[in-house]
Amino acid sequence: MLHGDAPPQELTQAIRSVDKHLPPSSIPPAHPDEIFYVECHADPKTNKDVVLWDDILQAFENALQVRYKAKIVPFLKGEDFRILEPRRIAAVPDTVLDVVVDSPPGNKEGSPPKNLSEEQLTAELQEDETTDKKDNVSQDATITYSVRRNPVYGFEEAAMDNYSHIDKPLAFPSARGPQAVLTDQSPTGEDLSVPPLGSNGNKPQSRGPQSTTTDTVVRKDLAQTSISASRGDKEAQVALGDMYLEGKGVPQDYETAMDWYLKAVEQGDAIARYKVGSLYDHGHGVPRDYTKAMEWYVEAADQGHADSQFSIGERYYYGERGTVADHVQAKHWYLKAAEQGHVKSQCIVGVLYYNGEGGPQDYAQAVHWYLKAANQGDADCQCNMGIFYNRGEGVPQDYAQAMVWFLKAAKQGNTRSQHNIGQLYKNGHGVAQDWAQAMKWYLMAASEGYAPSQYAIGLLCDNGLGGVSQDYVQAMSWYQKAANQGDANAKVALDLLKQKGVVILDQNTQYSGVK
Repeated sequence: MLHGDAPPQELTQAIRSVDKHLPPSSIPPAHPDEIFYVECHADPKTNKDVVLWDDILQAFENALQVRYKAKIVPFLKGEDFRILEPRRIAAVPDTVLDVVVDSPPGNKEGSPPKNLSEEQLTAELQEDETTDKKDNVSQDATITYSVRRNPVYGFEEAAMDNYSHIDKPLAFPSARGPQAVLTDQSPTGEDLSVPPLGSNGNKPQSRGPQSTTTDTVVRKDLAQTSISASRGDKEAQVALGDMYLEGKGVPQDYETAMDWYLKAVEQGDAIARYKVGSLYDHGHGVPRDYTKAMEWYVEAADQGHADSQFSIGERYYYGERGTVADHVQAKHWYLKAAEQGHVKSQCIVGVLYYNGEGGPQDYAQAVHWYLKAANQGDADCQCNMGIFYNRGEGVPQDYAQAMVWFLKAAKQGNTRSQHNIGQLYKNGHGVAQDWAQAMKWYLMAASEGYAPSQYAIGLLCDNGLGGVSQDYVQAMSWYQKAANQGDANAKVALDLLKQKGVVILDQNTQYSGVK
């Protein structure tokens, strides 16, 4: 790389640096003293002249992208639209290309940046943040390092549209697992069926608005992650891919996320393989391809990646996404993940043993795996442990232990456990019979729309129990709520009240006399 006149014996590309904050319209023509020259190379496939990105970084290590006037010069891509490695741009003879740089704090605009260690960068970012606060400078003006968004327009005619096909961020589906085949309710009214995973009635956690402090942290994380990733840190490459995947601190860009994941894959990273599989699985940034997704998952799973093992188990269990249902294979992969402490897999393995799917029915093994997940705080499995102790399946019957597990899950908002605590108080199992406590727990679950509790409250009102006066209209109201959700018992009770002549006439719950 030379500064000044280009050597006549070499084909070179003229470049100069411009600050990223300057709009293209305000940048003056290149002055000879600003121009650097980098050597051109013949592309192995096309034999066309190209400039290597690494050579540009030798001149400007904080380079973000290459621009010609207002157009971004894209990195050349292969037939699958992935950026070729090593990264390269097409040479533009007799033209000075602008290298857009992000100058570190203290550097003069457009000058080659000084070398900074990660510790020095962090110190300067902190100093810069303090200066911004003192001078009341907008956070938008904070100088940070960042990796550029993959350009897809400019000189390359085959470039795709500017990601206009992206509708929404990638949303990984919540884990779901098989249900144990149990009756909905025991003869005493406890709801003792094993709930589907992820459906415990918990309210989703809402996210509050991010503070400016959070924004600053995101910018620092992006700066440090970008530097580490560009230096070959595979964990940072995955983290940077996640940032582009989620649009965290950068414009959301699935293709750039894929590029960073693939860089980590080249270093053998299992998590990156799983992420690539997920992108193919959901068709984000690449055409949806379940076969390729499965191939990536298997590669990661063979390296011991639990989430990949779980994903393979899901496909075999449900026979979906190009996979034939096979409960033996499903159990095989779920067990691999469960043995590594993967909570959802542990709970599902418990369900499989309970139902006798993929092998013989085994209550002891079901309890074994439920307990592992329950001890890690899984509310569904805590509820299931309560069910086992309540029924005496796989463990000695123990209502007090059932109450312990139901309470653990109920405190996490598990409505099924809240209902079952109400049943224990109603029946006096493991505790003194207490109608008021039963009603309290029923109401807690019923207010979240839990149909069995709505039916139970209807029964109390219908018969004048639980510290409430007999009130057919209130009973009908609760029965109706449960019946609207398909509760069969509530539908029967509702019909019986209607036969007695009970009706709700208006919002004040008037009713006709009982026949």
